[in-house]
Amino acid sequence: MRRPGGNSSALNPAGALLLTAIWACGGGPAPPPGADFAAESFVFPAEFEPHRALWMAWPTYENKRGLPTEPLLIEIIRATEGRVAIELLAQDDGEAAAIRERFRREGVPDGHVTVHAVPHGDIWMRDMGPIFVRGNRGGLRIVDFGFNMWGYESPDSPNSRLEEAVDRQVAELLGLEVEKSTLISEGGSREFNGRGVMIAVEAVELQRNPGWTLEAMDEEFRRTLGVSKVIWLAEGMAEDELTFRGRLPGGVYTVITTGGHVDEFARFADPETILLAEITEEERRTDPIAAISHERLEESFRRLSAATDQDGSPFRIVRVPAPDSLFDTMRAGDGVFDYIQPLEYEDGSSIAPDDEIKVVAAASYLNFQVTNGLVLAQKYWKPGMPESLREKDERALAILGEVFPGREVLPLDAMAVNLGGGGIHCVLQQEPERVGAPASGRHRRP
Repeated sequence: MRRPGGNSSALNPAGALLLTAIWACGGGPAPPPGADFAAESFVFPAEFEPHRALWMAWPTYENKRGLPTEPLLIEIIRATEGRVAIELLAQDDGEAAAIRERFRREGVPDGHVTVHAVPHGDIWMRDMGPIFVRGNRGGLRIVDFGFNMWGYESPDSPNSRLEEAVDRQVAELLGLEVEKSTLISEGGSREFNGRGVMIAVEAVELQRNPGWTLEAMDEEFRRTLGVSKVIWLAEGMAEDELTFRGRLPGGVYTVITTGGHVDEFARFADPETILLAEITEEERRTDPIAAISHERLEESFRRLSAATDQDGSPFRIVRVPAPDSLFDTMRAGDGVFDYIQPLEYEDGSSIAPDDEIKVVAAASYLNFQVTNGLVLAQKYWKPGMPESLREKDERALAILGEVFPGREVLPLDAMAVNLGGGGIHCVLQQEPERVGAPASGRHRRP
């Protein structure tokens, strides 16, 4: 975290910060007139810290026809009742009313849900939604990074402009200041320990920002997110490779994926513990897609093992199984197919409008969402699938229970979003509690 600069002429820096903290938390008198306290410094809190709300967006299409996303969002709304507020984006007032009517008809508890009319193109609030940073005096600010549809389009395309404006509209709804950055960067590409350390992926950030160096990005993350150290990993999972790169082994396409977001394979469980996906030697030998991911994950393990936290101490690394490669087919009429079919592919391949293609889902046990008293996790086994996948589900969920003690771990079927290139973490964005604020989630925000 950045050190606040400046101090009052009447107080030394420590005394000024202490009085500021007391005042921000609602205790003690208001600051004396003319007190020149340090400027408020902002940091991105760890996800495992308390939340006021989770933000999500109502879907605009189906990634695969006949496999809607709405049921997953409704499950999340049911699970979060009494724990955290839900802020839900609808396209307009008409859709907001229709959503409310659906909740009434299906008996969905919505006393903790506020629906906002904010136009959007997709559900990926982790990436195009508000990035909340919290000040040392308790205030919130939204950081507005650039957005270019994960590198699939230019920042000036209609899709990019629509999505890139979402965070500013949320800031206006909440009356929050916006900190603008010229860096193109998505929320799913960054992971925080809440003590000043961030993990990011070189392949993602450099692809989005070809004119930037890692050193320049380090400085921008320090400025906007309050981090003191960035740990750079090389690449993400093979099944998260940018679709326009071309086919994976076996002629398989990815599904509008991000090029290696960290939230698919490496996550902080607490300030000292990193969860890292693992692919076994046997899986590497029998699955050519897993073989690519295996090599990348072991390089990440080497880098994380050599890294230290904000105090110079090594991290505890806990390996978590990666799901089996999970495949499906897509054709015209599926939202993902309709988007990727006309792309220009770097490997020279092409997709005809009447083709049926094989795709690999962006499946992960680490694309979970932590919130108040709850971990929203992903599971994959269904009757007819290998028992080894059921065992992986159970092992991964057990690990989450161990590293998040005191929280319920709720496994959900997220394949509807996995087939769109993301997961549960990708469709949510947390808004942290303000310092000294009462616990949220028991009633709607006025």
